[in-house]
This record gives sequence, C-alpha cells and structure tokens, in this order.
Amino acid sequence: MNTTVSAIAVFMLFTSLTANAQSGMEINQRIERSAREATADYAQRVKKPMPQLEDYAYGMDLDVGKLVYVSPSVRYCGNVRSMMTYEDSKGELHMVRYLVKGECINSR
Repeated sequence: MNTTVSAIAVFMLFTSLTANAQSGMEINQRIERSAREATADYAQRVKKPMPQLEDYAYGMDLDVGKLVYVSPSVRYCGNVRSMMTYEDSKGELHMVRYLVKGECINSR
C-alpha cells in the first residue's frame, strides 16, 4: 500500500513539473511570435528590412536610438524569453532576445 501511494505521489510530481515546462515553452513561443509580428509590421511601415534575431550576450553594445517593441511581462514562475526591437543611431533595425525572470505570483 505504501509503495502504491509513493508511486502515485512521484507520478503526480513528475507530471506537474512536465506541465510547467511545456507551458514555459509555449510562453516563449508566444512571446517570440508576437515580437516577430510587431517587428515585421513596423519594418513594413517604415520600409526597412526585417532584422535578424540576435541573442543578447553580456557586454553586448546596444546602440538604442529609438525603442520600437519590448515584450510584455508574463506571469510565470521561472525564466522566460523577452524580445526587444529598436533602431540604432544610424536608423537600422535590431531585434534582440534575452532572458528575464517571469512574474511569479508566489514571490509577491
């Protein structure tokens, strides 16, 4: 009986962790899709080429002349991707992906 209860507890813990990981992946995909759509719309309006997506690296020089788009914060316990699109001082578009801490309800 104790073995069955333990097995059920382990199974429930594993499935809840898996569900949380999947929802994190879905959140990241939604954030990236929204950022790409917003950037494409802006690029088309101002007649500029769609920028390549860059992953932020510590110390990377960001020459932000005009902020075009920033991903909204999300309610999620863990790290999520965020996206930023900007024009540099020369007017060229850039799109950067970086990690942020989600807004966890438990940490309030």
